[in-house]
Amino acid sequence: MSLKAVSLSEQIADHLGERIVRGELAPGTKLPEAELAKSLDVSTNSLREAFRLLEKRHLIELQPRRGARVCDVTESEVRDLYDFLFLLLSHMAARAARDWQPGQIEDLAQMLPELERHFQANDLPAAHQVAFRFVEMATHRFADNRYLAADIEDLVPLLKRFSYIALQEETTEFDMSLKIFQRLLENVLARNPEQAAADIREYGENQCRIVLRAVAKRNAA
Repeated sequence: MSLKAVSLSEQIADHLGERIVRGELAPGTKLPEAELAKSLDVSTNSLREAFRLLEKRHLIELQPRRGARVCDVTESEVRDLYDFLFLLLSHMAARAARDWQPGQIEDLAQMLPELERHFQANDLPAAHQVAFRFVEMATHRFADNRYLAADIEDLVPLLKRFSYIALQEETTEFDMSLKIFQRLLENVLARNPEQAAADIREYGENQCRIVLRAVAKRNAA
């Protein structure tokens, strides 16, 4: 069994990161160090380390003499993320289709009925969590390159944030995502790397359009 010790600063970063993803901490929100450390009952040193982790995850920015604030969501940032991250994910999907071995796919396939159950129950936050557990497990198994894995892992928190915006903007987005996930799995099992990569690119392009639409509405409000 592989156990991973999670430090206090990582726990703080995960907690704050989830609040940012779900919009409870809105873009531009300031994160006052002393006040936040007191409310979380943690030391300022642990909180500062958590801030550094959140900055690495592209969720907050640290400003000299002004402290931490939640990153804004801009059209250019959305485009940049989806262009780059889905280039990496499509490469990984093609590699998975070429190289998967027995025992590497079965539990991922079992996550699709779980996703569908959450969707049918209209529990989109739970479905969102399962979808990203799928991404994290697939990255661990199929990246097969430390730099590729590191880049994906650093950018996934921002993708979580943007994909949650997409779910809030258009609930049918998850239905489309589920269908693409199902097709992706079929093409991976069929060892069709070109189509598996195309599935991932389609997923990213579809979600990117929805997020951009949501950002445009917010800017016009």
